[in-house]
Amino acid sequence: MKIIKRIPWVLLLAISLLASCGTTSNVDQQSGSEEESFSTRLDITAEGDASFIIINQTNEETILTMSSGQQIEFQLLNEAKEVVYTYSANKMFIQEIEEKKLQPGEKWAIPLNLQEELLGVLAGSYNLVVWSTAEGLEDLKVETDYDWAGDPTSHTPGKLVVESQEVTYVGQIDLHSIEVKNLDGATEVMRLSEVAIPFFEGLEESTQILVEYVVENEQKVIQSTRLTK
Repeated sequence: MKIIKRIPWVLLLAISLLASCGTTSNVDQQSGSEEESFSTRLDITAEGDASFIIINQTNEETILTMSSGQQIEFQLLNEAKEVVYTYSANKMFIQEIEEKKLQPGEKWAIPLNLQEELLGVLAGSYNLVVWSTAEGLEDLKVETDYDWAGDPTSHTPGKLVVESQEVTYVGQIDLHSIEVKNLDGATEVMRLSEVAIPFFEGLEESTQILVEYVVENEQKVIQSTRLTK
């Protein structure tokens, strides 16, 4: 009987000793500080494109794990700190776990393809925020001022003028077109830039909104939107 009574105390002592032992900080072991194991930076070319760089600062091979085919996320914010573009909006990614092995000191460069991604965004000065979707690295964000020159393939002379108009939302015609009713009661069709599309997902009919748009090829193209009530 004495031996039986002593066994739980021995087990408790062993558990206590194990709990006091230190662990390494590698991401694939899901412990320690990822901020100490990795560093990130943003390299921007003279042409205005960029790459997000992840560097393994450990002395061991480490594995980065993403829950889908999306490796990074980035956003463009205007001077009012409003998000005007989100990389993952209206994109489909492979829904399976993806892994990336990095050797000690190895760098992983992920291109942002800004010249293609930002075609629907008006030229201007923005704040670019980029981060990795890898487990444990979401907080290692890189922020920088970014001057977007606009669509390099556009041949529209002069600078597009942004105008605003209060309208009533009638309905969505297709992914890039909506029907609205202006203050005079007339119905008109407006096009949607890529950054404006998410606003209209699930928007109820007869909702009053304020749209900011530019005129391209004699058609109003909505750049941003907000509710008026």
